[in-house]
Amino acid sequence: METTYLPVMCNHCDDAPCMRYAGDAIRKRDDGIVIIDPVKARGRKDIVGSCPYGAIVWNEEHQAPQTWTFDAHLLDQGWKRPRCQQACPTGVFEAVKLDDAAMKQKAAGEGLRVLEPDLATKPRVWYRGLERWETCFIGGSVSAEVAGVVECIQGAKVTLFQGGNPIATTVSDGFGDFRFDNLPKDGGAYRVEVSHAHGSARRDCVLGESVYLGELRLVRTEETVKPRLSPAMP
Repeated sequence: METTYLPVMCNHCDDAPCMRYAGDAIRKRDDGIVIIDPVKARGRKDIVGSCPYGAIVWNEEHQAPQTWTFDAHLLDQGWKRPRCQQACPTGVFEAVKLDDAAMKQKAAGEGLRVLEPDLATKPRVWYRGLERWETCFIGGSVSAEVAGVVECIQGAKVTLFQGGNPIATTVSDGFGDFRFDNLPKDGGAYRVEVSHAHGSARRDCVLGESVYLGELRLVRTEETVKPRLSPAMP
């Protein structure tokens, strides 16, 4: 199974609520980076609550609100990329300098989306794979007892039902794992049915958040029909 993390930082919004609230204590640079003035914002703990993303924190030592500055001080010194992009070994972060048309084209081509678009803040931070955070999954692992040993079962057919109707089908992988993605949160009751030559299994669940069903052990259900004997006729 997988774990999903959602890094939430200053979105450097074009229509930033924090700027409207804080006045000249927060400004937006020509390059789009939002900066909290550490002098003008000193003592303004109220500014923390003005960010709908929760990206502003309170620095008790300096008595000032703070957020991620896109490493503006490093870029001003000639750095080509912010520190987070340089430091991340898996290349999670990418900083680009594009106009609106080019960014729109990049977002459409790569499936990028902004966080909570209904806020209409015009954020400048885009996410890939955001659906993994906004939706849920149902997953589990298929096993069976084979020659007295419990084994992971690859290639088992796994079907997801809702309201008695099949809505998705997949197969278990080499570790016996399966997963149904992009399910709505609080989606209600589901049933998972597994079938394979080694047997079958089923499990019911109610989806509030993502659910891992654990091990689904296959059970062979063989019915032997014995022939009925009729008395011999004279």
